[in-house]
Amino acid sequence: MASSNKRERRLAREKHERQQARRTKEEKKADRTKIVAWVVIISLLILTGGGIVLQWLFF
Repeated sequence: MASSNKRERRLAREKHERQQARRTKEEKKADRTKIVAWVVIISLLILTGGGIVLQWLFF
């Protein structure tokens, strides 16, 4: 009976560790996605603004 209880606790602990690892991995992926999105948005704003300034200067 005791060994069964130990096994259940071990399995529960391993499951919890896997879930924590998965959540951490998903959070890191979401953070990277946010960073990439901000870089794209800022790049588009800079390029658009630069295009407007160039057009204003030369035409």
